[in-house]
Amino acid sequence: MASGDTRGLVFDIQGHSVHDGPGTRTTVFLSGCPLSCVWCCNPEGLFTKPVVVRREIKCKHCGRCVEACPHHAITVNEAGSAAFDRAFCDVCTTHECVQNCYHEALEVSGKWMTVDDLMAVFKRDRQFWGSRGGVTFSGGEPLLQREFILEVLRRCREARLHVCIETTACVSESYLFEALKNVDWMFVDIKQMDPERHKELTGVSNELILSNIKALAASDWPGFVVVRIPVIPGCNDSEENIRATAKFVKDAGLEVINLLPFHRLGESKYRQLGQHYAFEDHPGTPVEALAPLKALVEAEGLTCYTGWKTPF
Repeated sequence: MASGDTRGLVFDIQGHSVHDGPGTRTTVFLSGCPLSCVWCCNPEGLFTKPVVVRREIKCKHCGRCVEACPHHAITVNEAGSAAFDRAFCDVCTTHECVQNCYHEALEVSGKWMTVDDLMAVFKRDRQFWGSRGGVTFSGGEPLLQREFILEVLRRCREARLHVCIETTACVSESYLFEALKNVDWMFVDIKQMDPERHKELTGVSNELILSNIKALAASDWPGFVVVRIPVIPGCNDSEENIRATAKFVKDAGLEVINLLPFHRLGESKYRQLGQHYAFEDHPGTPVEALAPLKALVEAEGLTCYTGWKTPF
């Protein structure tokens, strides 16, 4: 397979993004993630194959999806609404139900794209980025699709595109540095400082993540690093955890922390995937409410900003 034909699974592309790095950017969301955070706002990005999503508001209850499914995984309940057996739906590869839904209530999230496909998108969007913009790779975890992302990053470097990556850093150190050779800017998350609590919340320990961050800080990589903390109620929003995270970042030799307020923008996605949303009883957090935690970070001598818009 020629390098330009290497394929990756993309579940979204957002143009004119101002939240994912400096300037205006095109953000590409790649599927798959080694973590399974209980608050994940992109649950469709946890799949490693295209998956069916259902928008109830568009459903006309015509029954065409029931007739089309070869696995008999779709039934109609007493209320007349279609019920999907996700044990079959989430591993289906043919998606006959989507093809037979004339009302667009069913769609497939996730599309296989080649490197050339993505480079064509960037060529189209480049005129809108301005002098500071570029491309951001997010997810899921963009580094999970190794062959694809390495080739895309190489091609971006050849095209002299400014590249940002949003990563969990939950990959091998050698691979992380291989990818960063063609990256200019990096957002890396620290979800929780306690390894056991981190495992409860994300499914994995934080040891590899923290080790990679320390290695990155001690390296001669010339890019810019921002440590992000998604501040989740009851999970990592204690003063103790924020202080510990700030101290770790300072001791590592990094300088910037971005506190992200909890939001509920992913709630509808859980319904569309037939999943339970664990934070349905939690309201979103106003950015202003992070001021006390911001003060804790700044007390360590670090630069701290809150919210999504990058000030640098």
